[in-house]
Amino acid sequence: MFFKSAWQRFVATTAAAASVPDINELFGPYLSPGASIYLASDANYTAEVAQRWSDYAAPSYIATIKPAIVDDVQNIVKIASSSGIPFLVTGGGHGVSIQMEGLQGGIQIDLGNFNTVKFNKTNSLLTVGGSAKFSQLIDPIYEFGYQFPIGTASCVGVVGATLGAGVSANQGYMGLLIDLLEEAQVVTSTGDVVTASRSENPDLFWALRGAGANFGIVTSATYTVPKTTNDGNITNASYLYLGSQREEVYEYLASLDDNMSPFLALNIASVVEPSSGQVVIIVNANFAGPVSVAKKFLAPLEALSPLRSEVFSVAWPDVISTSYFGIEDTRACGRNQHVNMRSIAARRTDPQVTSQFLTELDRFSKANPNITTTFMIHRFPNQKVLQVADQDSAYPHRDLKMHIQLESEYDDTSKDGMVSEFLEAARKSFTAASGYPEPAVYVNFAHGDEGPAAWYGARNLGRLGQLKQKWDPQGLFNFYDVVPTGSSSAEL
Repeated sequence: MFFKSAWQRFVATTAAAASVPDINELFGPYLSPGASIYLASDANYTAEVAQRWSDYAAPSYIATIKPAIVDDVQNIVKIASSSGIPFLVTGGGHGVSIQMEGLQGGIQIDLGNFNTVKFNKTNSLLTVGGSAKFSQLIDPIYEFGYQFPIGTASCVGVVGATLGAGVSANQGYMGLLIDLLEEAQVVTSTGDVVTASRSENPDLFWALRGAGANFGIVTSATYTVPKTTNDGNITNASYLYLGSQREEVYEYLASLDDNMSPFLALNIASVVEPSSGQVVIIVNANFAGPVSVAKKFLAPLEALSPLRSEVFSVAWPDVISTSYFGIEDTRACGRNQHVNMRSIAARRTDPQVTSQFLTELDRFSKANPNITTTFMIHRFPNQKVLQVADQDSAYPHRDLKMHIQLESEYDDTSKDGMVSEFLEAARKSFTAASGYPEPAVYVNFAHGDEGPAAWYGARNLGRLGQLKQKWDPQGLFNFYDVVPTGSSSAEL
């Protein structure tokens, strides 16, 4: 179910002969001197505007507008709305939903100029612009003894991550980003600027935290920043295992289902190693404490006799760069890669299903050597997450314990159907073993076809639908895992 505007119908029926509006003429007079307009036909287009992490199921634009101030964003929304021109907003560019493909021939609003980071150590409040990356906020807070939850890649946009919930390896003792969010500045579908917080527009604040892509453009956000744990030092451990050790590794993972320290987090990557043709498993463990204490929790991994291991203490800003034996993850921060992805939320580990998938991964990878498929498990504790009431926000998965991600990267787009068939079969198996009675997925990792109940929880859809009607009655923000305004929660 995609929003199809009058502009899209116009483009579809008249593309052969009719000219599209002059974007410079239409928007230019109402933008500040610092704003820019780039036509898709411009030679410098890709160099000057935000590019997506993946080009799978990509939207298409006739132009990109880079506003410089909030007034610009307001005017863009008003003009685009009145002209029937659909738009998408780009901050960090890591959105993966296939629903974005529903926008063809529209405009991109690139928030690249909204990248400020301001930290007030007096009240521990951090304010970031709508496109600021996690990497930008490290230095301003670290020197004062503070720490901010960061996901698995520092190049991701802070606000975009927050609008889904903001999961991280730190969430067991720091909570989700939405739990640290104090307020957001939002340009609404009418072009108005409002503040969303617990005291101002609390209904919008509730909806933004978990379903935020549906309700407006967040130009800035303010967070309470926690002080560091263990003086800001993290025990970072990496272990390499052969695929033949899979059952032991996943039995260890299952042992943590109901007994995991809030200070421990695991990221487990499995792939067919190209040179040897063997399945390998790399377990990266982070522990927010000294190595001497971490050893108790890491002992089961040591006991599995890894091929290689390393354990050391690092400052929290260096965790990402030193994980997985310091191997550079070029995919996480790459651009315009063709990545076909599926994700599953789980609250239990099924060692048998997980081990069986590695067998399928081995078979698929050897039959398709030009397709690199990575199997990722993010096992994050949720003690601090569960301390916040379920009804506090629109995020429905506070009991979620594990994110399972399947990512296939390749260049030949004719393989899309075949790759999707493989990924769909795996998603079905993992969903059945997830411990959830119905499909569930973290919305920021969602493929876009799971349905609103899986993204937002069936219990939240009625309230979200009403707020969608209130804050976005025209459906301007309907290109990313859209909230239904009716009663249906069927798959899209």
